[in-house]
Amino acid sequence: MADYPKDEFDDLPATGRKGAHRRDGGPTSQAGALALIAILAIAALLLVFGAINIIRTSAGDPEEKIAEPTATAEPTSEETTEEPSVDIDAVEKTAAVAVLNASGVSGAGSAFGEAVEGAGWTVAQVGNHTTADTVSSIHYSDPEFEAEAQALAELLGVTDVEESEEFTDDITVVVCSDIANDPPTADGAAEDPGA
Repeated sequence: MADYPKDEFDDLPATGRKGAHRRDGGPTSQAGALALIAILAIAALLLVFGAINIIRTSAGDPEEKIAEPTATAEPTSEETTEEPSVDIDAVEKTAAVAVLNASGVSGAGSAFGEAVEGAGWTVAQVGNHTTADTVSSIHYSDPEFEAEAQALAELLGVTDVEESEEFTDDITVVVCSDIANDPPTADGAAEDPGA
């Protein structure tokens, strides 16, 4: 080997350094790591409890979340013009009726479909429907079905009756949460809620 002259780099002090990027682990670095782990654990627990709370409060009967009206104002003389009462038995029942459950109440569509069928109409379909409305409605496709739609409205306790091209059946009953728990019986009488 070559023999080089001695210089200042040959006499280095003895230290524990293994490289410039290495640092001795001291109590401050361990405390920082423990603090980070504790903060992450607390954040995870808060997320879990928050998710459980959201799931618990959103689950349940949607009927319980709808506020009941506290008081109704007396109608003024301008508001008292009501539709004339329709005799359900006198109406010719030729329309095909669809009953759609938009209430979220299981079985409401079937119960209202049975009442419509029991009153003499042909029920073309019973199904589910999605809508943001909370008030039930009856839609008829042609003016010739208006009298039947009014008679159905009286039978079922629906106040919103309109001509509409939104549905394909002659008459479509959209059952919402306002009447879903009180379907009429097949003879047209309202069911006893205590039964």
